[in-house]
Amino acid sequence: MFGGVHELSIDSKGRLAIPAKFRELLLRRYTPSVVVTLDSRSRMLIYPESVWEGVAAQLLALPVAGKPVLQRYQNLLLHNADTLELDGAGRILLPANLRKRVDFDKEVTLVGRANRLELWGREHWEAEMEQALDADPEDLEMELAQTDLQL
Repeated sequence: MFGGVHELSIDSKGRLAIPAKFRELLLRRYTPSVVVTLDSRSRMLIYPESVWEGVAAQLLALPVAGKPVLQRYQNLLLHNADTLELDGAGRILLPANLRKRVDFDKEVTLVGRANRLELWGREHWEAEMEQALDADPEDLEMELAQTDLQL
């Protein structure tokens, strides 16, 4: 499982160096191929190729008829998915068409989130963390009480 937060930079050619911790996991448990797609203007999602296949199947199975918001999200992820190979230096070349759609350029934060990696613009990541840290603990307790999650 992917975990951890890494502050990185995208180089002038659009390459992102995947940290050794994540590269080793990709090579040991998955393959060096990853699928990168858009999730929003603030982040890209990066899946091991075999995990993406399951995610894509779930997206295709969504009941999108008559639900334009859901259909647009399905389209966003599926239409922008691109399979990439790590180069010899452990980098991926982020496609130019995806880079132009996000609201970040060079300074990024790569976050491990269980079955995937998330690539955030550094400012977006910091804002997200501030909101999470400033959240009312009582609100969270009420929301968690409605689930089966045991922490």
